[in-house]
Amino acid sequence: MRRFGLAVATVLLAALSSCRAKEQPPAAQKSAEPPSVVRLSPDAARTAGIETAAVGETAGAGVLTLTGTLAAKPWTTEEQAALSDAASADAKLHLAEANFERLSRLSRDGVVARQDLDASRAERDQARAAAAQADAKRANLGLTETALALERQATIWGLGSLPEVDLAQVKPSARVEVSTAAFPDQHFSGRVLAISRSADAQTRSFTVRIAIEDPSGLLHPQMLATFAISTPARRGLAIPKSAVLLEGDGSYVYVVSGDGAFRRQRVETEDSSSDTVTVRSGLSPGQRIVVHGAQLLESERLKSRNPPVQKD
Repeated sequence: MRRFGLAVATVLLAALSSCRAKEQPPAAQKSAEPPSVVRLSPDAARTAGIETAAVGETAGAGVLTLTGTLAAKPWTTEEQAALSDAASADAKLHLAEANFERLSRLSRDGVVARQDLDASRAERDQARAAAAQADAKRANLGLTETALALERQATIWGLGSLPEVDLAQVKPSARVEVSTAAFPDQHFSGRVLAISRSADAQTRSFTVRIAIEDPSGLLHPQMLATFAISTPARRGLAIPKSAVLLEGDGSYVYVVSGDGAFRRQRVETEDSSSDTVTVRSGLSPGQRIVVHGAQLLESERLKSRNPPVQKD
């Protein structure tokens, strides 16, 4: 009996150990990472709408397209308010100083009471503080006397919204082609005269001040407009934005490796508001990359992380 009981216990322990081993997934599946290469047959790639193109070098002047409005003066609403507040504060200060000087003379002659003079002095000091604050705001916006001379250089202005990432691309005196919805078949010439000193607190964009040539007087303030600005020549590798996958740790593209293989490749790019991006590293001229369908390849790659469950 003892031998029979020992044999039964041994069999049960072996069965239990076998069950536990089946419950635990293989270590290789726990640590497996999705491969960097995705393979598709030519027919599958065509059906999925995969499009490729060769990486090319870009050189020469480019064009940066901005949107904005037309205005009678080259100032934004915030800047115009700052100029108005500063002018009002200066006028109040001038009046307060003149009143204090008048009461000071009358006080020396014994015509007015001391308390009236003290009240006038307090009004003058308050006016000085308000004027100083208004001047500081005007100065922070870059609205100096030199900047104010811009108003006389054009009768109609374009105010374009320039994203911070494109700030270095726009230079004073750059040529601009202006178009409007009101006159879709006509284009107006202009040039960049200045860029705002500070960015908008909400949009983080700068304002490009464009002097527009409009001898016929067709353009009016508050009209919406598009500004095509000529940018300096730049050399580099240009790829469409649609080719770039933005991940938490960087940017990636899919490079055509041949035989239906697409390899995931990390790249370093420069931010831009246009439809193309400049590649700083990670690609070479002539390489073929996926320009449409990269997201689909990424989905196929990630499927390997969770392979289908095998049924018994």
